[in-house]
Amino acid sequence: MKNAISYYYNMNPTDIHQTGKIFKFVHDNNFYLLMPCERIDEINTIYELSYELNRRGVPIHQIILNSSNQIITLISDISYVLMKVLVSDRKLTLNDILSINNLVIDIKDNYPLRRDNWFKLWCEKIDYFEYQVNQMGKKYPLIRESFSYYVGLAENGICLFRDGHKSGKIFISHRRIFYNESILELYNPLNLVIDLQVRDVCEYFKSCFFNGIDVFENVKQYLYLNNFDNENKILFLSRMLFPSYYFDLYEKIIAGEVLEEEIKKITKRVDDYELFLRKIYFLLKDEKFPFIDWLNKN
Repeated sequence: MKNAISYYYNMNPTDIHQTGKIFKFVHDNNFYLLMPCERIDEINTIYELSYELNRRGVPIHQIILNSSNQIITLISDISYVLMKVLVSDRKLTLNDILSINNLVIDIKDNYPLRRDNWFKLWCEKIDYFEYQVNQMGKKYPLIRESFSYYVGLAENGICLFRDGHKSGKIFISHRRIFYNESILELYNPLNLVIDLQVRDVCEYFKSCFFNGIDVFENVKQYLYLNNFDNENKILFLSRMLFPSYYFDLYEKIIAGEVLEEEIKKITKRVDDYELFLRKIYFLLKDEKFPFIDWLNKN
């Protein structure tokens, strides 16, 4: 890979480290990441957004064009993007997420990175997964056993969003934010999307929960400090209801990346997560908030 980097980027990389298909190296005392890019259709928009964020002083990794002035470099039939890292590597915190998540973006309705139409996106995802499960026969018994429950949970989130969401500002967000992740992922432009404000923090809280972290006090403090109106309260609960943690793992199992047994780490905590949701519901509940019967139980 050293020769490829020298050829395509006119660099002399040192201290090269490889993790899977990701390469980290140093050039002129700066730290770089060479990463595969799956978002080929969106890469021009990602480049423009990262440039604008850099201009605004946000330390998003700076995308480096190759010697042909292209964003994408094809190396061994893999599409790579080179990025100059502008932050020191460490474990990310909730405050890190909130700092970047406060950036409001003013864009058009058809902007390629928008992900704020949860109703449409979630319905399409559920429809596709239901079709898959119906086709898979008896190959994945643990998925077949648990799938209907999590579809039901998803439909709760979808209905709540549909009935409560009207409009809202959109913010810098990420495809996924996980507990115990590096801050390098937070500032990775290939992870950026534009969405409603609660997306990242909800995904982080869910990830914390399923990594055994008691995160309720953090949730409580977050909701208290933000003093959300009724619509944002609804968005928060609908995102916490939608079981992205289950569907993400489902996709990895179907793709052969992990064993089906991993799904037990999720399913064994059904009761615990329902209790967690009930506690959040009672934090949010007031005379304007939608009544949800199964969450209203002590």
